[in-house]
Amino acid sequence: MGKQRPLATVMAVAGVVGLYRWVVRPRMYNWGATAEEITAVLPGDELVEPGAPRTTRAVTVDAPPEAVWPWLAQIGEDRGGFYSYDWLERLAGARIHNADAVHPEWQELGVGDTVWLARRYGQNASQVVAAVAPKSHLVLMSAADFDRVQRGERASGSWAFYVRPYHGGTRLLARGTGGWVGITSFDIPHFVMERRMLRGIRDRAAAAPPDGSKPHVVNQSL
Repeated sequence: MGKQRPLATVMAVAGVVGLYRWVVRPRMYNWGATAEEITAVLPGDELVEPGAPRTTRAVTVDAPPEAVWPWLAQIGEDRGGFYSYDWLERLAGARIHNADAVHPEWQELGVGDTVWLARRYGQNASQVVAAVAPKSHLVLMSAADFDRVQRGERASGSWAFYVRPYHGGTRLLARGTGGWVGITSFDIPHFVMERRMLRGIRDRAAAAPPDGSKPHVVNQSL
C-alpha cells in the first residue's frame, strides 16, 4: 500500500499537468479568436524570433474601428490605464486608474514612445512602441528588445493589439509572442487580466456617444 500511494500521487499530478497543457492552456492562449485569426500573419510578427510561443485572443466590439482605437491609443499607467482589474494592478504596485472617457491629450503615439506598466519599478516595467498605425495596430515590446530591433535583430517577445473591421463593428485582437509566454506563473494571471482588458475596451467603445464628448457608463460584468 505504501508504494501505491506515491504512484497514485505521481499519476494524479501527471493528469493535472496533462489537463492543463492539452485542454486548459490552448483555450487560454486562443480565447475568443477564430482559426483564421490565430494563424494570421499580423504586423509586428516579423520583428520577433520565429517559433516563439504565442497567444492570440479576441473580442467582437459593437462599434467601428475608429471608435475602438482611441481607447487603445491611451493605454498606460500614467494615461488611460489598461481597462482591466485596476485594484489588482494597484495591489501589485501599479498606479492604475482606468479611464472611462477618451482623452485627446493621450492620443498621440509614435515609435519609440514608452508605455508604462508600473513606473515605480523602473524600465523593466515599461513597454516601448515598436510599430503603430492608427485604427490598425499597436505593437509593444521591452526596451531591450526595441534596441535589438533598432540594430536589425529580432526581438525575444512582443505584445500587440489590432483593430479590424467586422460586419459594421470591430474585431479587437491581442497577441503575445515570446517573452514570458509559455511560463505558467505568467500565462494564467496574464490571461485573466488581458481578457478583462479586451472586454473593458469593448464595453467602453460600445457605450461611447457618437461625439465621444462625455464619460461613459461601463458594463463591469465578466
